[in-house]
Amino acid sequence: MELRDALAEVDDLVVLYVLSSDQVNDKTRHFVDELGLRERIRFLVDPGSATIDSLGLRREPAEPMEIGVPHPATYVIDREGIVRFADVRKDFHFWIASEIVVAAVYQIP
Repeated sequence: MELRDALAEVDDLVVLYVLSSDQVNDKTRHFVDELGLRERIRFLVDPGSATIDSLGLRREPAEPMEIGVPHPATYVIDREGIVRFADVRKDFHFWIASEIVVAAVYQIP
């Protein structure tokens, strides 16, 4: 299930994808542009992984190409900035089921 499609009725939904500044390169930009992701997702580049570190999401120990890269994490945050749901994964091969995220969004008062 594509989250954007499943949540199309939520007018003020913003999907934000945080990247470590170490992850941004020509290959990343090509991937984002090739899939048209800039039209559906806002990307935040996190210089020096400061936000990633403040949330305790840095992957350690990291391979050289993963320095500053976060664990996969999904947050649902309401209009007032209150975290209503959080999921952090140690293994990037397994993502949270989209149905769980959709349910969390619709539980926001």
